[in-house]
Amino acid sequence: MFYAIIDILGGYMKDKIKAIVISIFIFLSYFFFSYFLNFLIDVFNIDMSLWSRTSKIIFIYSVDVIPLIVLLIIFRKKLIEDFKIFRKNYKSYFEKYFKYWVLGIGLMAVSNVLISLITKDSVGNNEELIRDVVKVLPIYSIITTCIVAPLAEELMYRKTIKDIFKKKWLSIIMSGLIFGLAHVIGTYDNIKDLLYVIPYGILGSVFMYIYYKSENIYTTIFIHFIHNSLLLTIYIVSLKI
Repeated sequence: MFYAIIDILGGYMKDKIKAIVISIFIFLSYFFFSYFLNFLIDVFNIDMSLWSRTSKIIFIYSVDVIPLIVLLIIFRKKLIEDFKIFRKNYKSYFEKYFKYWVLGIGLMAVSNVLISLITKDSVGNNEELIRDVVKVLPIYSIITTCIVAPLAEELMYRKTIKDIFKKKWLSIIMSGLIFGLAHVIGTYDNIKDLLYVIPYGILGSVFMYIYYKSENIYTTIFIHFIHNSLLLTIYIVSLKI
């Protein structure tokens, strides 16, 4: 009996470690996908300046869409299960958890003000890049900001992180930290840019807290959708004023 219990526990630990390793692999594959494409372009000495505008746009979309499709396939069972539950309870989810997003927005606003006083910059490099892309490729910005990002980022920075870090508050902290770094590292210019990890990190941690409370990934997906859509709409409107 004793040895049977040991075998069961040993099998359980192996399955648990295997699941964590797989989650880490999924996360790293997603995170470094664009860097891998750029590496291939350099290795094969591909001159993108010779590409047609259509080819460039297709490539840009592919960088975002292909990883999302892979994530949707990997987590399809979880997505189907959660959607059935979310469809029945979405009103109660928003009544319970929308307030946490509002709190997160408030904390982000305060941190952004404090950071702007320190850095003397009105917005971070990541925000400036997003605004430049909106001006040049508005349709692309709408699709990636309002559809791709909420789906892909919630699956990566909430679902996958939760699978890697099993302790509640550790996963909340790590989700915020990694989410913040992911939004800063690509446009990192100097040490002051790391301060913008704070507002992004706050939002990431709030989303993970909501995910833990609701136990449904669609709650954070739709709140993330609302968040991104609202900010993008405000910026687009400000361009026309």
